[in-house]
Amino acid sequence: MSPIKICSAFVIVTVLCVTRLVVAGPLDMISRQTAARQQGGAVLFFASYQGILREIEYNPIIFNEVLVNQGSAYSNDTGVFTAPVAGIYQFVFTAQLCRGNHNNLWHFMVKGDQRMVSGGDTTLNTCYLMDELKKGDPVWMKQIVGSCAWASTISKTITFSGVLLASEGVSTLGGKYGSGSSCPLPSLGHTKSIVSVSAGQSATLSTVAIAMLLCLLLLD
Repeated sequence: MSPIKICSAFVIVTVLCVTRLVVAGPLDMISRQTAARQQGGAVLFFASYQGILREIEYNPIIFNEVLVNQGSAYSNDTGVFTAPVAGIYQFVFTAQLCRGNHNNLWHFMVKGDQRMVSGGDTTLNTCYLMDELKKGDPVWMKQIVGSCAWASTISKTITFSGVLLASEGVSTLGGKYGSGSSCPLPSLGHTKSIVSVSAGQSATLSTVAIAMLLCLLLLD
């Protein structure tokens, strides 16, 4: 075989091998993220209370109309949400207040501890809680004595909802999250992929250039 044919074959094999490595990197990362999402699965619920929460303690409040319960983590028998996987969750509580003077106070309860107080004199009270939970951690709403809220059968103005934002190091919005940091925007994960591909293309070109240089030396 002539030196020219040997060089041509060497360059072609080098390009194919390096291209395979460059493409396999991002695909492997996407595969791991997809597997992590499937392992955690989607977890979200939305439940409402029909009637009046009169001026007594409710601990927990049992939201008896469940509209969404993907992942089956909320129980309308107990009013308690139980985290099916470890991750970062966000919860929302809303209540339309009764008229008159009331000591309107509601608590997000996580494992029996008060994490946030919701209350005030506004007509419609809305409160948010974002917390990192372990698998099996319970979350529910507690009403303090003296509070009063109401909802008709169609208004759904007393509600409790939650969603899993990130689990197993992967955000449901895309990308990854680390300990002590919030969920990154999807665009950040996309940018990392672009940088990874660009770096891979540079590595391919560099390898081809080296292969061609070796061929020229061989021909001389």
